Amino acid sequence: MTYRKKTLRQMSPTARKVARLAGEAESVIRRLKNLIPDLQRLDLDSQALFNTKKAQEEEQEPKAEAEVELWHTGKGQEEKAQEQRKES
Repeated sequence: MTYRKKTLRQMSPTARKVARLAGEAESVIRRLKNLIPDLQRLDLDSQALFNTKKAQEEEQEPKAEAEVELWHTGKGQEEKAQEQRKES
C-alpha cells in the first residue's frame, strides 16, 4: 500500500525511505503477477515449436539415411544420371 504525501512528510527520513521501498516492492510484485499468464503462454508456444521441429527432423532422417544407402550401393548415382539425361 502506498502512503500519502502527508503521511510520508510526518515520518522520519529513515522511515520515509523504508515506506517508499515497501511501496516499490509491492509495485514490482504486482507487475510480476501480471506477467505470469504471458510467460505461461510463451512457454507453451515454445514447447510446441520445439516438438514441431523435432518431429520434422525425425521425418527427414529416414529419407537422408535411405539416400546415403543408395549412394553407397551405387543405385543413387545411376538414378541421378538418368534424371540429368531427362533434363538435357
